[in-house]
Amino acid sequence: MQRSISLKAYRCPQTGRDIHYSFAHLRGGRQQSSSPLSSNNDEAQTNNILKNDESNNTTIIGPSAACWIFFYPAGPNRRLLEAVISRYTPEFQCDRDVFFICLNRPGKGGTSSSSSITATDASNISPEQEYIRTACNDIITIIDYYQVPKVSLLYMCAGSTFAYSFAKLHSERTTGYILGMSSWILRHDGNRSNDEDSNADSTIDYSTPSNMNSKIHSWAMRGYFGSKSMVSSLAGGVVGSVPGLFNSLPQHWVVDGFKKELSDNERKEFDAQYPEDGGVAFVKMMTWSHGDGDGDGSIFVNVDNSIVDESNGNRIPNTNDGNAKDIAMCLSTQQDLGMEYKPSVPKQKRVLLWHGENDRMVSVAGAEYLESMLSNATLSYVSEGTHQGTMFFFPRDLMLEL
Repeated sequence: MQRSISLKAYRCPQTGRDIHYSFAHLRGGRQQSSSPLSSNNDEAQTNNILKNDESNNTTIIGPSAACWIFFYPAGPNRRLLEAVISRYTPEFQCDRDVFFICLNRPGKGGTSSSSSITATDASNISPEQEYIRTACNDIITIIDYYQVPKVSLLYMCAGSTFAYSFAKLHSERTTGYILGMSSWILRHDGNRSNDEDSNADSTIDYSTPSNMNSKIHSWAMRGYFGSKSMVSSLAGGVVGSVPGLFNSLPQHWVVDGFKKELSDNERKEFDAQYPEDGGVAFVKMMTWSHGDGDGDGSIFVNVDNSIVDESNGNRIPNTNDGNAKDIAMCLSTQQDLGMEYKPSVPKQKRVLLWHGENDRMVSVAGAEYLESMLSNATLSYVSEGTHQGTMFFFPRDLMLEL
């Protein structure tokens, strides 16, 4: 099966980090009858947008192209970009080339884990903060490799924290455009963090709605199930077992379980997209998307792939703790991470949010809160949209904004 994305990896000579990511290139200015997807053979020749700088053997994305960084939700990995591109390509009409990059976060799919720094260190940085900062620094490493001056940000669910953290930590490298679906919102109890700007408006109520997340999440936040580290480790293990479940469960169970969570309209759209095989193609897509292993299928862009295993040297290992750290991040508050949306995220040119009206996993109340906290933010309600359905089927107006 021909894929819409390329699986790549970069070994950072300065830090010893391996970064595994997916890459897609859509060619602008094409006839509608011609596929905008660039193949591996013509990628470098298309409109001279992606070109090789022979002086330093670096691939460059020209300034006339658009580049989006995609942040996946908790659970999947860089391969989810395949579903995004497959969904977006039929709607693609653009005069310029568009690139999408999705990085595996630290400790996920071959990407080196973040350091084991603890809150007791002199820097007073929590493991969750270090995880987020490392993920953001990995993005800088990759866009520096491609010499991309600025990127736009696209996220799903828990990818929101990484998108807004990147906008905060590296505002000079963003275009000011953020698109988000089914946003996961960090809780806030109303007490201001000492890490934030003391000049922020003290009259604003920063507390999040009580009905924003599920009761289970609220209980976990209160420690009813144990410590954050224990809960995140256990939940991370469950998330990591998903690829095996796709392979072991009967395919119709997977399809029926997914469709059960969809609205009537979303089920009709699912059946229209998979009309002939009862969703077998859907299960194959989900199995492939979740099963990235240790960065399986990656081609290193700056290391001889024939000797990549021999050149480990001071390579920082992947300890497969990415899922657990994603969960730990979701169990953190805005104060824990030093990122209160209102004062932390610089004013953007445009923030567009989409959220399903029938989202029972992440309430639309959270998206409404986020809209009130961010400048130039607009929330669109997806009629009858569920959590999974909104992300899987992509609102059409979102595709037009891309």
